[in-house]
Amino acid sequence: MAQIPKLDNAPINVSPFRDQARKELINILDTIRGKKTLYLDPKLSGSLALILQTSLLKEHGVENLGHLSTNPIQSDCKNVLYLIRPQINLMKLISAQIQQDVRQNHQREYTVIFVPRRTVVCEKILQEEKVHAMVKIVEYPLYIIPVDEDVLSFELELAYKECQVDGDTSSLWHVAKAIHKLESSFGVIPNIRVKGKAAATVADILSRMQLEQPVVSSNAGIPEIDTLILLDRHVDMVTPMCSQLTYEGLLDEFLHINNGAIELDASIMGAQEEGKKAKVPLNSSDKLYREIRDLNFGVVGQVLRQKATTMRQDYTEVTTTSQTVSELKDFVKKLSSLPEMTRHTHLAQHLSTFTTKPTFLGRLSIEQTLVEGQSYDICFEYIEEMIHKQEPFLSVLRLLVLFSITNGGLPKKNFDYLRRELLHSYGFEHMATLINLEKSGLFKKQDSKSNWVTVKRGLNLVVEDVDDANPNDIAYVFSGYAPLSIRLVQHALRAGWRSIEEIVRLLPGPHFERKQFLQAQEEVPTSNDIGLVDGRRLLVLVVFIGGVTFAEISALRFLSAQEGMTYDLIVGTTKIINGSSLLETLIDVQP
Repeated sequence: MAQIPKLDNAPINVSPFRDQARKELINILDTIRGKKTLYLDPKLSGSLALILQTSLLKEHGVENLGHLSTNPIQSDCKNVLYLIRPQINLMKLISAQIQQDVRQNHQREYTVIFVPRRTVVCEKILQEEKVHAMVKIVEYPLYIIPVDEDVLSFELELAYKECQVDGDTSSLWHVAKAIHKLESSFGVIPNIRVKGKAAATVADILSRMQLEQPVVSSNAGIPEIDTLILLDRHVDMVTPMCSQLTYEGLLDEFLHINNGAIELDASIMGAQEEGKKAKVPLNSSDKLYREIRDLNFGVVGQVLRQKATTMRQDYTEVTTTSQTVSELKDFVKKLSSLPEMTRHTHLAQHLSTFTTKPTFLGRLSIEQTLVEGQSYDICFEYIEEMIHKQEPFLSVLRLLVLFSITNGGLPKKNFDYLRRELLHSYGFEHMATLINLEKSGLFKKQDSKSNWVTVKRGLNLVVEDVDDANPNDIAYVFSGYAPLSIRLVQHALRAGWRSIEEIVRLLPGPHFERKQFLQAQEEVPTSNDIGLVDGRRLLVLVVFIGGVTFAEISALRFLSAQEGMTYDLIVGTTKIINGSSLLETLIDVQP
């Protein structure tokens, strides 16, 4: 199965974005004649894997392909290309390579391809390093990557850190640009609902873009996307810090899904070769994965057993009774799903080695206690013990952040104590990391009473007696906790946030609703609430600024699939994240 997902069943036709991205990169390569060496920003290689196959690059003159590193250029090619994000550290790596090339009297031509656009800061670094005059600069406007049929990524991994810690809001312009590109294809989105500071900024930039670059629509009918919900990740930092309990969420927690694939030891997948790695694509092109990815993991084993039993029974019938050609054909068709069954049986079995560990079960218990806003002393002692045992740094930080947010920060005495213990256990080089956490408000001193309990009750975030096998609430994705972000979406879908105005005000950042229409276009018919218009299901685009977890995506799919629901959902995000990958962007280890 290919890592590039099929998009045949997408709620809207997003294939042209992938086709255009592929075409634009090939055009850039074709403008540079001769054989080429292409160095990739390591963070972009996964993104490219969702657009094109390596063989296509070779067809267009890329003879050597590698990741940008501190190593010198090792190629005989005259043309050296760098496909990179506009980041200062990458500029310095490129400059060092070119300077070394010059010292060794290599005669080459260098091209820096910025994704998605060049920046003044990066060009200034190239000038300071005295290599700017030697490079040709090109822009590759890659703003939208379809990760799956209902998920679009803007590939802005550092968006949360840049906004919350660095005060750099350039990523918000990129988000607005991505949405503007969607509007250019599908019409101006008439309804916008916004929550959070970053979300409000994106909405304002989008409004300016529409004035400066009006969307010209040849289709005067109803826009394909009816509503845009913009959510700032900072509004709900509780959800990503909790352990995801869907099949897809757990695969990401333990095996790290990277751009629609995981890489693990081939022996886990049943191969006999020791030490070899296997890459396993995970997207809706795999029909079985599509069926089980959003289930609570506790149910997945049962589903796989049932399917295996059915296949065994079918095999017994075929071998013991006479079958018509048509019946044999049906059986062979069922057998085609055998590789998928094998793949997910291996993966589920491997996941269970993690989920049955007492440490994991203990963590789930303490997470539930934190979310319920109870037993402060027990939670404090649990985290203190983790620090003293020197458990994985990111695991400690996730619980610490969850502890701080649900308590509105920690009393000064406890804050200072845990901060000191962290530095003693993990090293004073993590001082900058703790400063970043404090800047972003994720680990801070308590300056007022926490409103978490009020929010939790007002939005019914803790649901008792959730049936994971037959769920009737989004809380099944965390076995009892309904993600705050998706509760907000749920209310926005019903009647906006007016009905929960007092609760929404307790959450970080502004909130508002706005209507917008194409210039010179009559007001399009819409419903008062999100629902059917002219007999068709409406499409809602939910954009997470700062990242979204797989569990949240599963909860949105669950909402859309409910009986009586009259809308389809598509997710846009700066990046698919989990608590660990999000906190990794805040880690700053000083020597």
